[in-house]
Amino acid sequence: MILCLLLCVILFIILINRKVIENFEKKPDEKDIYQIANDNKLIFSKMLLNKYFKPLQVKNKSIIPIRSDGKIFVSIASYRDVQCSKTLLDIINKADRPQNLVICICQQNSEDDIPCVELPKINSNAVIKLIKLSEKEARGPCWARYLIQQEWDGEEYFLQIDSHTRFVEGWDTKCINNLVRAKELAKCNVCLSNYVSTFNLETEEIEVNPLRGPLFIESIDSSNGFLKITSNYIDKMDEPMESVGWSACYSFSSSQLIKDAPYDPYTPFLFFGEEMDIFARLYTRGWLMYVPKEPICYTSFDRSYRKTFWEHPDESSVLPITRYRLYYKFGVLTGENKNKVPKEILRDIEKYSLGGKKTFQEFYEYCMK
Repeated sequence: MILCLLLCVILFIILINRKVIENFEKKPDEKDIYQIANDNKLIFSKMLLNKYFKPLQVKNKSIIPIRSDGKIFVSIASYRDVQCSKTLLDIINKADRPQNLVICICQQNSEDDIPCVELPKINSNAVIKLIKLSEKEARGPCWARYLIQQEWDGEEYFLQIDSHTRFVEGWDTKCINNLVRAKELAKCNVCLSNYVSTFNLETEEIEVNPLRGPLFIESIDSSNGFLKITSNYIDKMDEPMESVGWSACYSFSSSQLIKDAPYDPYTPFLFFGEEMDIFARLYTRGWLMYVPKEPICYTSFDRSYRKTFWEHPDESSVLPITRYRLYYKFGVLTGENKNKVPKEILRDIEKYSLGGKKTFQEFYEYCMK
């Protein structure tokens, strides 16, 4: 009798523990992108669809041959950033071969803001292209970077940075050497990318440690299902290292990246999700991400000194619509959620789709392992 009671107690404890575990697994911050995407119920505004998802005349970059000319096409998206002009001077002054730079800036300023390009201060053979928008025309970083990529004209390399960046001496030579070595290690297309170390905006000094290691998945954002990535500060690397993540603040590669994962113009106001979109499209086309073995540049994650595109009055209403485009692109929507996506959101989606070498599920498992 006592043994029977004891067994019942043990069984009860097991059942209670199992229930606790199940409840823990179902916490919102433990859901994956498949669950979160299909939990969202969205009413699509026809006015916003017509405004932000209307047809665009996109240049066909796939037909432009990539030259072996050593030139670097540099993308700098700037939103009301007083640091932009300093970034421009620094990237030119610290390059071994400034004559090989083709720098395109998308400046999104008010009339009173400091311009990104102050020509009297620039004395080099670098080519500078400037796209001017008012802050009211801004649609977030993906839109600005899409406009910049439209100006690419076959340069061999592609560099993307933030408008608040500082460089090491000879950064261009270091980028190319690290990319060559990373491709030897990976034996496939490679992009160098990282959350680079930070610098102090007032003193220009490095704030923590000059070098950061490989990117990795930190968590899943419970509000949208997108992957959050980060990297640790480290003291030394002997070789470029494979990395699980892509960062928008520093990306250096062959310009094949512009052909394989061009910025999607139909993702207005996307910020969290931008990096996952590019990373997924590259990985499913057979690319791998690596971090350089040495510091290349530094950025600032401090937004307190400047305005941001989040001040735009349409941002909060349009962003949920943009997320649905990514959910559809990733193939995570099911049933009615998939069938009810308006045709405007699917505009030209085949041009910005996943690749055919890997599936999204394989990409997701690679990130989460």
